[in-house]
Amino acid sequence: MLVRRRSGASRTFFNSLKVLRMLKNVSEWVGICCVLVVAACGGGGGGSSSLGEQPITQPTRVGSFESGKYRNVFVENGIATQQEVEARLQATYEKLFYSGNRDDSTGESVLFPVGDDMAFIKDIGNGDIRSEGMSYGMMIAVQMNDKAVFDKLWRFANTYMQQKSGWYEGYFAWNLKPDAPFEKLHEGAAADGEEYFAMALYFAHNRWGSGDGVLNYKHHADTLLKNMVHKPETADYLPLFSTSQRQILFVSEKGAGVFTDPSYHLPAFYELFARWSPADNSLWSEAAEVSRRFFHRASHPATGLFPDYAEFDGAPRATSYNANSHHSAHDAFRVMGNIAMDYTWFARDDAQKTLVDRQLAFYAQELAAKGSNYAIHTMEGTPVSSYGSSGQIAMLATGAMVSDTADSSLYLKALWSQPTPRGTWRYYDGLLHMFALLHLSGRYQVIPAR
Repeated sequence: MLVRRRSGASRTFFNSLKVLRMLKNVSEWVGICCVLVVAACGGGGGGSSSLGEQPITQPTRVGSFESGKYRNVFVENGIATQQEVEARLQATYEKLFYSGNRDDSTGESVLFPVGDDMAFIKDIGNGDIRSEGMSYGMMIAVQMNDKAVFDKLWRFANTYMQQKSGWYEGYFAWNLKPDAPFEKLHEGAAADGEEYFAMALYFAHNRWGSGDGVLNYKHHADTLLKNMVHKPETADYLPLFSTSQRQILFVSEKGAGVFTDPSYHLPAFYELFARWSPADNSLWSEAAEVSRRFFHRASHPATGLFPDYAEFDGAPRATSYNANSHHSAHDAFRVMGNIAMDYTWFARDDAQKTLVDRQLAFYAQELAAKGSNYAIHTMEGTPVSSYGSSGQIAMLATGAMVSDTADSSLYLKALWSQPTPRGTWRYYDGLLHMFALLHLSGRYQVIPAR
């Protein structure tokens, strides 16, 4: 059964907490506001009304896709100069992708070379290679205009991860052993990997042009989207994207349950799929709107937290194979980044600011009350874990792309003060850290079609 474990506290998280505790700009009224919200709104997210009833607030601004302008939030807030931001971004990328220190316990790099023309991203803490990390690495490489690294990662994923026969043909096995011959640990796919693979491949085609064979980026992206939507349903399997729900599935295996993962909802990507895919354009356009409404349903009305797994109406989904699936845990960190990206690129729903403000207020209140933020919570906000995560801090910081409150400034400053994650848990924390720097520096951009 597919359970993607993430555990262990990041040492860089505790360093960033020192900075957070020194900052003086957490408003004292946060706790009062949260109490009032609880009283007014009641309990957990995921009620009975349909997604279609969730309003989308009409936009009052133009997104970066249309304007071509991307904000450097660090510079805007006086945290760093343009030159300092560029230097930080490059230094972080070099540590995570080019450092020669790959030691499990003290290392910096998450990228491991395979010969001269391949490489993989390793989840050091869990001891495997994941489609999530491979696709994240490709997205980071194309944003950094590093074709050499992109092609090495893509060749590896295409050679060892992508299924060549059977029902899964065209999908990517979600994890492999990290040593040759890179045996598949699970045959099934995790849909976030497919989404990021497709988007990164389109961006690569737009930036560098497609070549032949494995380097025909657009052909592979087009084929992957087709497979996500049109795989034949069987007694045991479903395609990764539900055409009836207009939502991404957690996995294809019916035996694991048919539901979604809020952090897999990527309306900004769907907007681009609707424009660049050779088929299913209206489907992807509708999916973007469905995901925006889904965020409002899945967000807890008091804490703003999202569950790791959810029903299609946003209600938390408990499973027998993941004790935290109905809690707000490691997967859920990414929802803030997904909302911030959609708000920045497309600006279709001004009410996304409410979602961001609500969650930032919860975490700022927790920090003020407890002196720490925790990685896992019940949806009502009770800590389940005793540790935090620098990846969580990074994703909270992306809220500053949407919000201009004292709480957003708090986590923006925390990210800037946070060192690049290293050591055992540098994989997830480090990649989210890099994504946040790209977003907030204005360097995570739609790479337009030629």
